[in-house]
Amino acid sequence: MSGTVTHFFGRALTGQGMKVLYKELMENEANTIYLLKGASGFKVSELIKKLGYHYNNQGADIEYFHDPLFENVFEALYIQHPHNILFLHTANITIAPKLSKPTITIPLHESVNVQKLLENGEQLLKLSETKEDYHNKYFASINKALKIHDDWEVETRRHMDWDGLNKQIEEFFQHLFGTSKLEKEGKRTHRLLGTLTPAGARDTLQSITQNLEQRLFIKGYPGTGKSSMLKKLANEAEGRGYDVQLVWCGLDSNSIDMVIIPELKFCIFDSTEPHVYFPDETRPGDEIFDIAKHCRPTEVEEANIKEIVAKYKSAIHDAIAYANLYAEAEREIRTIHDRAVNVEEFETLVKGLFGE
Repeated sequence: MSGTVTHFFGRALTGQGMKVLYKELMENEANTIYLLKGASGFKVSELIKKLGYHYNNQGADIEYFHDPLFENVFEALYIQHPHNILFLHTANITIAPKLSKPTITIPLHESVNVQKLLENGEQLLKLSETKEDYHNKYFASINKALKIHDDWEVETRRHMDWDGLNKQIEEFFQHLFGTSKLEKEGKRTHRLLGTLTPAGARDTLQSITQNLEQRLFIKGYPGTGKSSMLKKLANEAEGRGYDVQLVWCGLDSNSIDMVIIPELKFCIFDSTEPHVYFPDETRPGDEIFDIAKHCRPTEVEEANIKEIVAKYKSAIHDAIAYANLYAEAEREIRTIHDRAVNVEEFETLVKGLFGE
């Protein structure tokens, strides 16, 4: 019997730079870590996919972590309890934490024909320079978009009924928890909802929420307390002994887009731009959590907001264009690296990962 399969992003191209959540997973969840080092192409993604099939077919629940630049390319795999094993391709990720738990390095670089890379050295250098240029332009554009978004928030905050919102949140907490308190310490984990990719904003919401019974869809303007409410909810749940999963925003590294409380089979998430969702009529537990009703901008403010939104969308459009160019250069680099891999040596190095 196969286990469940869930999809996440492990990295996001945010306005503050690349946000990476593997550190939290390594330190707080995984008991055994396999670092897949070298072989900086797409071949490792196929290995990760096969490892996922292997464990999932044995009944394990697994999580795939997508590469933020390429559709259906995986850079990590987490095998959940009782295995708690993380496989992480480190080619594009800097691993900083010194871990006390078992960490096994798989030296995939030993399967690479260095001479073949040297033969393409000049092309690789040019591609790296091109990639770096578009990388910087991407982050400049997304940072600009984030600053425009801040201006958007200033406009909406002017007409926010904070007392009304606080009352709504208090009633919501009371309805969700009542007087319940578990006789244990709550555990907090972290994931990413999505990111801005070369194909536009992408998320894995349907995969993340597939086994939940209740989903609340937050509707509200930027700057009206959505992320703050979610942080407050996480603290309240954890204080009552519930496990909590914080799912972070893929554009603003300081903002939370979703809170999951697994023991209640419940989640609440920001369902506005860039990830607009509405309740599914086939799921009885889907409801809208409306905080937009507490914000009533004047006609003048509405006009100001429309101008800001246009500028914001323009900056996002520029960021997506640069992400495409960035990914195009990266794809060529990875393809060259794949051609330099000795397949037989690669297969020998990874054979033991399947318990053979």
